[in-house]
Amino acid sequence: MSRWVIHSRASFTASHGLVRYRGLPEQSHEHRWEVAIEAGFDTLNEEGYAADFDAVHALLRATVTSLDGTDLNRHPEIGLPSPTAERLAEVLAARLAGPLAELGGRLLTITVWEGPENRIDYHPDQPW
Repeated sequence: MSRWVIHSRASFTASHGLVRYRGLPEQSHEHRWEVAIEAGFDTLNEEGYAADFDAVHALLRATVTSLDGTDLNRHPEIGLPSPTAERLAEVLAARLAGPLAELGGRLLTITVWEGPENRIDYHPDQPW
């Protein structure tokens, strides 16, 4: 368990349509996606903080900005097998893990909101 947990949140707009929603292809539609992360740190630096908030947020913002205005069905990683919020969380978690490790932390949780009311939480290193 980490001693300190930094939270960051960013958003983007993108369209998607599930490949087999209730047995049929879903019509493409747009969402304002929100992505939040919890990054854990075990030590403080010489200045007395776990990591620079701006650095953590910049990593997240750069990761989601590349998706802004896109069709997630056409994304080579997110679009297969279907561009779900769960698949988006997995792909973003994989992209963030290395850069967060370079800052001395690890990704604990990534939360993806598909619109304002529906969300998925993904815990990449959680043993179930």
